[in-house]
Amino acid sequence: MSDKKLADVAEKVADAEAEKAVVAPKPEKPKRTIHWEDELMTTRQLMEFLSLSRTKIWELVNKEQLPAFKIGGDYRYRRSEVLVWLEKYRVDRS
Repeated sequence: MSDKKLADVAEKVADAEAEKAVVAPKPEKPKRTIHWEDELMTTRQLMEFLSLSRTKIWELVNKEQLPAFKIGGDYRYRRSEVLVWLEKYRVDRS
């Protein structure tokens, strides 16, 4: 290959690399703000949060005591509603 052809190829490669370096980064998507109280929890997360068994949670849901959503075949629990429900069982020590 002649020196001129080598120089042309080297220039093309350098131009291609320079174009890659100049490409602007994609703007970040704005992050969705989820309020902690409105977060939906899975049964497993609720089990950890309340330190209860899956069976006990399902019993409470079936007795319509514990507020829940059924999405497909899975239950979801809104944290704020669980906290309100939990307050009903606060022991008054006065």
